[in-house]
Amino acid sequence: MINNNKGIAIFVSLALLFLLSLAAIAVLLTAYNYNSICEGQIKRMKAMASAEAGIVYGYKYLYDYPKANPINPIYGGGTLSFTLNGVPVTITISAPVSGRYTISSKASY
Repeated sequence: MINNNKGIAIFVSLALLFLLSLAAIAVLLTAYNYNSICEGQIKRMKAMASAEAGIVYGYKYLYDYPKANPINPIYGGGTLSFTLNGVPVTITISAPVSGRYTISSKASY
């Protein structure tokens, strides 16, 4: 009896090609998801840094325009808006309570 196993090679090679294709798809999907996660983290970090810079800007604004200065546009509280690093920032300065201002900053991405 003669064994003829010549036809099995094509099935083995197709199975191996299928497994390698699945592995390549898994690697590409992982790289794509990692890129999306990093991009979101960069946007959040930019927004957080912009919000912190907004608080510093509000403090400097109050320092440059003391409350005794009649040209201070936010005397008694107000809102300032600007864009920093492509992130819109809104600073709210509340009216002084017992001589103290409250500065809040909001950045949205």
